Amino acid sequence: MSLLMKNLFVKTFAAVLTVGTASAAEIDSRLEGAIRASAANVLTDPYTAVFTFDIVTELSEGLGGKICGTVNAKNAFGAYTGKQFFFAGYAKLNEDYVIIAFDVPGYSLEKAVASGKICM
Repeated sequence: MSLLMKNLFVKTFAAVLTVGTASAAEIDSRLEGAIRASAANVLTDPYTAVFTFDIVTELSEGLGGKICGTVNAKNAFGAYTGKQFFFAGYAKLNEDYVIIAFDVPGYSLEKAVASGKICM
């Protein structure tokens, strides 16, 4: 995705009202695959990652959305880290999903929800 497309999506993402949330059972397998691919750039052992998709917020007209949840994966010592909060922002282009932001910031999902800034 070009920088122009990303900037356009970020502006749209910020301006469009959310239309609802979905449970983990409703997440598209292609979206999950895109999130897992992005996680490979952040996690030490992405193949061991176990995700929960706790808060899925979709933008109007299905243009994109954001997901907050937890990921538990092995670290460099081969031990599981425990559930770590993650968030991902995505755009839907035709039938493909593009992850425009993915991070594991190092604090709990509960703290992120309580702050009201990331997972609303």
